[in-house]
Amino acid sequence: MTYESLKEMGIVEERAAEITEIIALVTRAERDLTTSKVLQDKDEEWAFAAAYLAMVRSARALILSEGFRPKGVRGRDAQKTVVTAAGVLLGEQYKSLINKFDRMRRKYQSFMEEAGRIISRYEAGQAIRDAEEFIELVNGKIREKYSQMSLLNDIPQLVSR
Repeated sequence: MTYESLKEMGIVEERAAEITEIIALVTRAERDLTTSKVLQDKDEEWAFAAAYLAMVRSARALILSEGFRPKGVRGRDAQKTVVTAAGVLLGEQYKSLINKFDRMRRKYQSFMEEAGRIISRYEAGQAIRDAEEFIELVNGKIREKYSQMSLLNDIPQLVSR
């Protein structure tokens, strides 16, 4: 799947990247990840949810940094679109990580809709590790793209982990 096929599918549209929005998403993703770690021993389900949301925000930052945005979708479809587009942008070599992201999406949606859904401590811990890997990967891609911009050099999340 290519960028063009994503546009043909109607799930993204071209949009000029606004660095302030990208930085805001990256910063919020880092905060969500920190929150998930704090919650890990208190509430596994919300720790999982926060780790997943960190990945979603990070993926949105990646999509915006490439000059696209998810196109006019809401709710469940919007999150699926973000996962699909992030997979295309990162490429086949990260298919395993994207598959984990997609499984997290489905489990997150079940958790939000069904009161009885249980997420184990192990699953929450794995979600946090996957979110850390994903965010580090995405921040690296964004850093590569905007390496000349001194603005990003003042953002610790984008400089190094």
